[in-house]
Amino acid sequence: MKRRQQGFTLLEIMIVLSLLGVLLTLVGGALLGANRAVQKAQRYTDSLDEIRAAQQFLRTAISEALPLDVTEDDSQTDGFFVGSAQRLQFVATLPGVLGGGIQRFTLQLVGRDVQVAFAQFESAAQVSVPASRAEPQVLLRHVEDLQLSYRGTSPKGQATGWISAWPWTKRLPSAVRIDATVSGPVPWVSQVVALRLNLSGGATDQ
Repeated sequence: MKRRQQGFTLLEIMIVLSLLGVLLTLVGGALLGANRAVQKAQRYTDSLDEIRAAQQFLRTAISEALPLDVTEDDSQTDGFFVGSAQRLQFVATLPGVLGGGIQRFTLQLVGRDVQVAFAQFESAAQVSVPASRAEPQVLLRHVEDLQLSYRGTSPKGQATGWISAWPWTKRLPSAVRIDATVSGPVPWVSQVVALRLNLSGGATDQ
């Protein structure tokens, strides 16, 4: 007597296919979630690196501000530190990795970017071709607001507290505070940069 051959019924095949579909859905969802987590972590890391690099650059550059004339032509009021709420101009030594030399720094908020521009410093006594200029570089992106404030000593020797504009262009402040609102996963932490060369007393009072 021959044994009756048995196989899978249609119902059994449908149940197996359904289970495989559920399993594939769960695996796909897990992979998609993991991919999103990796992308989120990468965005956070990129934003953190950008903010840290900007903060390090600003601390290094501003702390090295020098009492050298920042004006570019005779039509401007002479001075060596010009600071307002969203724009700062001073002379300092550019880090060696960026080319070195004494440069005129111009830091300002343009649109939603904090930009910095460099120009080779030349004193008024030098007679030569105009200083070379480079295109402004984006230091920090997605900036909703930038607020610079300054603290130092007035010509009468009084401490100023934090003010939104530095009125004495021939006097270096003692410190600069940088506040920003950045659109991104990493918030900007307020930075207070102390100038190493403290000439808040100034050579010439204004």
